[in-house]
Amino acid sequence: MFAEEKLSVIFLALYFTTYFFANKHTIPVLKLVAHWCRWFSFAFFFSYLLVIFEFSSRPDWVHFIIGMGLWFILETLFFRVSVQLLNSSEVPLFPKYQRDSIDNLWPINNRALKIKDYLLNESFENIGVIKAELMKGFSIRQSMFLGKTKKVRVNVVFIPNAKNEIKCYFSLFSINNTGAYLITDNLNIPFGGFYPDHWSVNRYPLCQSLTKLLKKHIQKMKANGLNWEVLDTDLLNKVNQCQMELETINQKMGFFSYTEEEAKAQITSEGSNRICLEMWLLSYLGKTFH
Repeated sequence: MFAEEKLSVIFLALYFTTYFFANKHTIPVLKLVAHWCRWFSFAFFFSYLLVIFEFSSRPDWVHFIIGMGLWFILETLFFRVSVQLLNSSEVPLFPKYQRDSIDNLWPINNRALKIKDYLLNESFENIGVIKAELMKGFSIRQSMFLGKTKKVRVNVVFIPNAKNEIKCYFSLFSINNTGAYLITDNLNIPFGGFYPDHWSVNRYPLCQSLTKLLKKHIQKMKANGLNWEVLDTDLLNKVNQCQMELETINQKMGFFSYTEEEAKAQITSEGSNRICLEMWLLSYLGKTFH
């Protein structure tokens, strides 16, 4: 009994410590450790309560497994409620982009300054800023850059969080002479949907380095063995075309449904299951479907 109480306190302390440092220093691996520590601390504390209140006389390891299972159910329910809240909101699943200004785009912190310096030193050309408004006062903004060869586009994606902090992510794009897309990003937002067959999407949520992400992208380009097209600088229509392709394939695959009565896309039960699964993968393994 003492061991269970002590272990629950230890893992809870580890959770708060790792979570604090993960947020302060933007280290995604620590967030994974924090999630596991939170899960273990709950299971140990649950086991401790069963023993201290004499609800069960089964072995401690059985109590621990039951606690693990209970947390799995509770968190899955939380994920499902989150999806239902998204369904009941006015947030579009595949928002359309429009041109935006560069005003107040970059957050004021060391990481943002390093990203800007890296893009400048590597001779990336800024070709514009676009945004998609999800709801009033909440927009996803992207600053787009083309490399020297103009065959790789780097999108620096700015997404505000619940604390009104602006988080930076990267999405790299190339297209070969057969019309196939190569996309490499580090977004840690669950998608759960489907991509068109001619899209090759590689996601690395744990990679925070633009240098490493660009290296992975170029390696994929070389391994493909095809010729890569020079990208157009007027790309707003291209971005919205990609959004339309995503919307079409996901409606076809049953990820969401749309009726005139609802006048809004609704994520289906199958789509909800896929999103919940990807939420688990991201939270505890740092992986996605792609």
